[in-house]
Amino acid sequence: MKSIQQWIHSKLWIYFSLIFFAIGLLIATIAITILGVLEYHNLLATFNHYPFLRWLLPIIICFIIGVITASLVSLVILKPISQLKQQMQQVIQSDFSIQVDENQPIQEVAELYHAFNLMVKELNGIERFQSDFTSTISHEFKTPLSNIQGYAQLLQSPQITPDEMSQYLHKIQHATEQLTTLVNHILELTRLENQSIAFNQSHFRLDEQIRESILSLQPQWEKQNIQLKLDLPTTYVLGNELLLYQVWTNLIQNAIQYNRKGGTLSVQINQYAKHIQVIICDTGVGIAPKDLRHITERFYQSDTSRHTKGNGLGLAITQKIVKLHQGSIHFTSQLHQGTQVIVTIPTDDISSS
Repeated sequence: MKSIQQWIHSKLWIYFSLIFFAIGLLIATIAITILGVLEYHNLLATFNHYPFLRWLLPIIICFIIGVITASLVSLVILKPISQLKQQMQQVIQSDFSIQVDENQPIQEVAELYHAFNLMVKELNGIERFQSDFTSTISHEFKTPLSNIQGYAQLLQSPQITPDEMSQYLHKIQHATEQLTTLVNHILELTRLENQSIAFNQSHFRLDEQIRESILSLQPQWEKQNIQLKLDLPTTYVLGNELLLYQVWTNLIQNAIQYNRKGGTLSVQINQYAKHIQVIICDTGVGIAPKDLRHITERFYQSDTSRHTKGNGLGLAITQKIVKLHQGSIHFTSQLHQGTQVIVTIPTDDISSS
């Protein structure tokens, strides 16, 4: 807000400087022209007996022109600025629903109005996000906290058996792990929101990294008897190695978790001139169309994912990491047939060395 006000002041200073300079030139020109005309027609002799009239007439004319010019300046420049100042007061009072008319005769004022509308729109989005975030995170914390409280009360019962005590402690531990995971994901997402891709970049073998990620999840895909189909040619990429490893691990883990027993998991790398694509496909439960466009939103969980452990932050973190690498992530899915994820990341000339 302060920077906008400084910008307005600087613009007003330029406008008024130009206006007063123009008025000065106009006054001088008019005065010289009038005196020249009067001299030319020998009418100046009329004022010989009243010398002050020689200066009074140009002053009166210039005064009238100055009043008209000042009125136009006030109408064209000061009035829109004054209106914008009133709108800013509403924004200060947390009213982010206002918009101003950008159709202004002066281009700079129109640009200022456009910047103001963008600022208000952004502030309105931030306010809605904060409201939704607070409501959602309260709900996410409520369930495990209620479980901990309930089982802690049961542990205080004098009739509790050793087996029940062990069971309740296990439930409390599970709820605590849920809270820990949720907090860690929130912290991770917050850190990524304030992160820049200009940090810890290196060239590394993408195909080797994906293989390592798959091997780290071997107990999971072996337990479900999932068949692997890998097409991973030698591929170099420039990026943050730790963050991209998190991307592949999260996506492959999802493909295993929501796959059917005895299903197939395929991972392939396609190389192009200016980018690479990592395609991950499973033959699992799939995602409903109504859920597909929301799955990367914070805390969103589809109907199928509600039956498994998760908090709806994994894909939001994945998407943020991909965007930090100037890439994109695209999902296609059919219920009961499977899901395909395509991650596209720009690369350079040594990507296929």
